[in-house]
Amino acid sequence: MPANSPPPVAALEEEEALELGSEIRALRLQAGLTLQRLGRAAGVSQSLLSQIERGLASPSITTLRRIAAALDVPIATLFLGSAEASSGETDRLGRRLVVRRHERKSLHVPRSKIAYELLTPDLNRRVEFIWIEYEPGAVTVPAPMSHAGEENALCLEGSVVVTIDGQEFVLNTGDSISFDSGRPHQVENRTDERALLVSAITPPAF
Repeated sequence: MPANSPPPVAALEEEEALELGSEIRALRLQAGLTLQRLGRAAGVSQSLLSQIERGLASPSITTLRRIAAALDVPIATLFLGSAEASSGETDRLGRRLVVRRHERKSLHVPRSKIAYELLTPDLNRRVEFIWIEYEPGAVTVPAPMSHAGEENALCLEGSVVVTIDGQEFVLNTGDSISFDSGRPHQVENRTDERALLVSAITPPAF
């Protein structure tokens, strides 16, 4: 492989799995939880949790949500990437305001064919701003889920179906939607082309 070629997809996924597992383990230890206690609280077997922490298994988004809830942290805490700002991204008081495209923290969930990127500098905000890419056939969660707050989404590319309380709403490029995220909801790309959304959630709950 040429020196300047990007790493194979499999190698990138393995690296991400190791980094994600390490982050989950660090949060578990910080919370003073054993594998058994965290697994019980998250509804995940101890063996699977151990495999996830060692980067040997890639958890689904549903499993990650359960683990994050059991750790009492937003799932965005598990997004990977550097949190450090480059020059020109902070104000005079040292607060980070700008996130460069290549510096976004991200989370890829192979089983769900969805990639998430955090657009806000950190999680200490009143609004959570997320970039979401849906591959053809992608669905956020197997069954509609809910969380406290309000959610707003803008479809930048492609088309998705947003199901809220059993009612379907189709978003095409340029369309947006706002709803109470306490109502069971789900997003699905039923087309054969990529779809891209930007979502704003308040309070941060993803």
